[in-house]
Amino acid sequence: MNKTHALAVAMSLASSTLIAACGGGGTASNPAAPAAASISGVVSGSTGALTVGGAAMTISGPVTVNGKTGTMADVQPGDVIVASTARQTAGLTSFTATAADIRIEVESSISSIDLLNSTLTVAGQTILVDALTRLYDDNSDDSYSSLTLADLVVGNYVEVSGARQESGAILATRIERKRLRAGQPGYTGIELYGDIVGLDTVARTFTIGTLLVDYSAASVEGTLANDIRVEINGTLNGSTLTASRVEVKRNEGNRGSEVEVEGPVSDLDTGTQTFTALGYRVSYVSARVRGTLIDGARIEVEGRFDATDANLIIAREVKVKHGRGGDGRADGEVKGALSAVDVAAGTFDLGGTGYFVDSATVLDRDDSDATLADLRIGDYVEVKFLSTRVEAGRIYATKVAFEDDSDDDNRVGEFEVEGRVSAFVDAPGSRQLSINGYVVTPSDNARYYGDRDDNALTADQFWNGLTVGQRIEVKGTVGAGNAVAGTRFELED
Repeated sequence: MNKTHALAVAMSLASSTLIAACGGGGTASNPAAPAAASISGVVSGSTGALTVGGAAMTISGPVTVNGKTGTMADVQPGDVIVASTARQTAGLTSFTATAADIRIEVESSISSIDLLNSTLTVAGQTILVDALTRLYDDNSDDSYSSLTLADLVVGNYVEVSGARQESGAILATRIERKRLRAGQPGYTGIELYGDIVGLDTVARTFTIGTLLVDYSAASVEGTLANDIRVEINGTLNGSTLTASRVEVKRNEGNRGSEVEVEGPVSDLDTGTQTFTALGYRVSYVSARVRGTLIDGARIEVEGRFDATDANLIIAREVKVKHGRGGDGRADGEVKGALSAVDVAAGTFDLGGTGYFVDSATVLDRDDSDATLADLRIGDYVEVKFLSTRVEAGRIYATKVAFEDDSDDDNRVGEFEVEGRVSAFVDAPGSRQLSINGYVVTPSDNARYYGDRDDNALTADQFWNGLTVGQRIEVKGTVGAGNAVAGTRFELED
């Protein structure tokens, strides 16, 4: 199973509990007896090296997914979690969670994709994708492969993590493509979070987004009302979600207690100086604001819950970690060491191919904004790009993520690229293919894999079945110019 992020990420807390998203601010009122705490926010880092709010996170206790039993492997970058800790975590560089709950916004099949506007429709919900959205494939060996929006197709079964926007759309922070296919048990199943609109207690229906929910045969936990947030389980029958279970979700904090929340901004009102973050309303009237607030920016809030309204945070500091979400239309990805950087021109080279950035490009280091001036030749980076946007022979980079040396033991020459095959030669002894400007020749010990089931192929099976336009991922080592020695080839569709 996996996860999600959400509006209303908070849960009812014990009287001594504090909600904090880690990474700064707030101290216990009694240093000799630190209060228990909870943290809520978007998981960052990488698989095996997870962070929240910039602090390294270890989980020592049970993991749940929307309240149901899960495993540590379910906690992945891009998830929104609510986790318990034995003490406050403000100012720490690492912490241990004694329990963690992962939240899922929606889980169902994709009914439509709009690549131009970077949106999906899942269970009647509009899903917004930007450059900070993490997209992954759930592999058969329980590992995850990175995807781009162009890899997804109508009918794919996905789990979406994210935050509701004022429009009702979900700004995705993680989209995970599952291996569930049409016709298999559970494919028509839906798990959905949302706010009730148009409640009809006689017909026993209401709407979430554009999806009609029929709860006439459902078990209902809590009292339903318009604008109340609920979790729904059920199956899709045409344009109606037939619910088997509806549970009212409460977004409650501990009045007057310290709080930190990290996530995307929505419903920004500069007049009242308020915005929404992960389901909480935040007032920044008296806060120190570092950076420029806009809808979609990723922020970290430090403050206290209002004494009378446990859903209102009175912020004393708001830090903008990412001032923009960027372009979500990436259709390819490359990882490797930089061979050239020109800050003035806004360009860089990687593996013999040139890329350019603009004001919408997201440059990320340690889950915060960076600049092109921070790049150095030899730095290892992960680049998401849009191959259809080319200027002066250079490809547009939608996101450039810096990766620290500690992320890998030895990356000399290491290289990965994903995209569509533009040409290939299938002649034993002289096989090669072209992908996004790179010319890839297989090494003698190259391995080959099929579609999303990761089935192993022979070299002949792979090359004989290859077609121009097919999406593949190649791993290997980069040589002179744009030459790559491929060690692993995987079909993506």
